[in-house]
Amino acid sequence: RIAKPSPGSPVATITADDAYRDNLTEALPVLEKHSAPITVYAAPGLVDGAVDVWWELLEEIVARADAVSMRIKGASTVFDCATTAAKRDSFVRIMAHLSEDVSEQDQRDIVRAMARQSGIDPNLVGRGNVMDWDQLRRMARHPLVTVGAHTVHHYNLKRLARDHALAEMVDAAARMADEMGKRPRHMAFPYGFPSAVGQREVELAEKAGFASAVTTRHGLIRSEHARHLRALPRISLNGRYQDVGYVRTMLSGVTTPLANSGRRLVTV
Repeated sequence: RIAKPSPGSPVATITADDAYRDNLTEALPVLEKHSAPITVYAAPGLVDGAVDVWWELLEEIVARADAVSMRIKGASTVFDCATTAAKRDSFVRIMAHLSEDVSEQDQRDIVRAMARQSGIDPNLVGRGNVMDWDQLRRMARHPLVTVGAHTVHHYNLKRLARDHALAEMVDAAARMADEMGKRPRHMAFPYGFPSAVGQREVELAEKAGFASAVTTRHGLIRSEHARHLRALPRISLNGRYQDVGYVRTMLSGVTTPLANSGRRLVTV
């Protein structure tokens, strides 16, 4: 529809990241009711359990504790988790540290160690929320479903060396072709915000052979995106914006320039 626009009603594309199990059990029945297609972006490492949904594990650690301790720059730092507000603040601060100061490859081990210190089995939290290969294959067979790639390990690509970032995309497509019997044509950049994807990553997605790639930049699709098919914005329907009134406002386009310094064409 972007490459060959046609007159008529506006079109919405529904996408979901990470291949959570509730895409199959909760979302798909609703989509069937409305004959609405969906694209699900899967990271092979999350699907086969080699990678943790570590941000959910961290959330569980903070939720259960009155205080959380971790080493930052060689010193032990204690985060207050005694109240709901303190938990929220500590979670944000720990996430910032793990996302900015810790390498992508080390995040999993650090959070797993924190879980064990808190008496939480890291294998039981988060991982069970993601589809396994059999479930993903079952979903992919549905006529309303397209399965795309989300890199192998769900790393922040902008923090990786160029060759490593490219390999994350190429290897994800190859793994999914082996498991699903079909190479994914579309991908989503992990996290998708400015500090996770820029022009280099867009060019690498093209080099990896993907027909399209989506970010989490806030914006609507315009005809000009025909020249930016691997830098497509999305409207996020997360926990803050699930009221139908909010959704209608965002789909009107009025929020796009407000979120992008006046720009209506949102790429990277």
